[in-house]
Amino acid sequence: MKKILVACGTGMATSTMISEKIKGILEEKGIDCVINQCILSEIASNASNVDLIVTSMRVDEEYNAPVLLGTAFLTGINEEEATEKLLEILS
Repeated sequence: MKKILVACGTGMATSTMISEKIKGILEEKGIDCVINQCILSEIASNASNVDLIVTSMRVDEEYNAPVLLGTAFLTGINEEEATEKLLEILS
């Protein structure tokens, strides 16, 4: 089971939309996952033991997991490329 952390400015609407999109993509590919949400400033305290961190904006910090910019899952712009990266990281 893959563990994903999705972070946005408030940990509410944007991260929920990104989470739902990612969940749908992974379900379609048969990949089980657990997705947790938080605000950007809480990434460090929530990032232990996750396979991937997806953010709504660029972050400069480095974590123990890969970070993927998730705006493509909101806008649809470059979504195919973001989906390929998502699947590459989690496979």
